[in-house]
Amino acid sequence: MPTRRTAFTLLELLAVIAVIGILAAILFPGIRAARVAAGKARTRVQFSQWTAAIEAFRSEYGYYPAFHASGLVNPPGQNSDPASLHLFHDVLAAKRRDGSVLPVYASGADPQYPEAQNRKLIGFYVFSESDFSESAFLRDAFGNTEIAILVDKNLDGVVRIGGDSGDYSVLPAVGGLTPASADIPTGGIKAGVIFYAPAPAATAAMPAFLFSWK
Repeated sequence: MPTRRTAFTLLELLAVIAVIGILAAILFPGIRAARVAAGKARTRVQFSQWTAAIEAFRSEYGYYPAFHASGLVNPPGQNSDPASLHLFHDVLAAKRRDGSVLPVYASGADPQYPEAQNRKLIGFYVFSESDFSESAFLRDAFGNTEIAILVDKNLDGVVRIGGDSGDYSVLPAVGGLTPASADIPTGGIKAGVIFYAPAPAATAAMPAFLFSWK
């Protein structure tokens, strides 16, 4: 007796494809949302670790590092060559991005140079491979290399923006976006160090940020 061959009909195949499409529409947004949430959590941890390193620097020297005047971790014109100067990295790591040691401080050197600020060449933070972009710039968990770093310059426990007593006259833009005044608590931010970066999918029409203080 010949065996009977079974196969899906075209209608059954279409039904299966439709079900898969519905499941994908349900699951994929949820997966993306979970990835975004995980990235935000990793970025906040990263900001917290960088803050701890900067606070350790202050504890050792009695003042916060003087980072680039732009208020950016990777300032405009930053050289991608790992052997070149990167103020934020070099001050905290006490070495260049390629692992080479900093020059020994010499009298008369630019006071903002890493070796002039961190004269004891103490490594306050060990940057991992995940901290760097392919261009050897520092980045957050979403790959943003435009990250703002502001410190309490007058050591009064508050980072203030604008006014005669402000630590900074204006907030630096990141990714072409600048936080609104509503993002800054009245009287400033009660912290010694703050970071912020553009949030995923942020646009000029819908600006959004990842703040270290929120």
